[in-house]
Amino acid sequence: MICFQNQYVTVEIDTELQALVQTWRGFAKGDDYRQAWVESLKIAGQHQLNFWLIDQAKLKGVNYEDWQWVNEEWKPQFEQKISESYTAIVLANNIFDEMAGRIVSRKTGDTSQKSSTGYFADKNQAQDWLKSLANKSVAS
Repeated sequence: MICFQNQYVTVEIDTELQALVQTWRGFAKGDDYRQAWVESLKIAGQHQLNFWLIDQAKLKGVNYEDWQWVNEEWKPQFEQKISESYTAIVLANNIFDEMAGRIVSRKTGDTSQKSSTGYFADKNQAQDWLKSLANKSVAS
């Protein structure tokens, strides 16, 4: 179910995974980029979603100021609203975007009490990882 969309991202809920899915494309920047993160956090909160799948395979890059905004403005809100999170990131094909994605996700996910981030070459691997985590939490 698509919940939000703009020129850079489609945000939807994968009902099978019970996950928020962001599918990025192009060179993301500015208000549209930031709005996507704000809306994603609202959606995850409304639907009580702790699983995130961030597909960056078609992402061409992100403006540095916008990456900085995610860390300084968005991250504290995320940590306040979602104390437990599991994020699967499908890496961009561009090595520089891949490195930036790893840096930002490390900064956004590692300080909460219960979180985990996995990095994957394709979406199927990311989905399988999230499914395995969901199965572990159900078994607990």
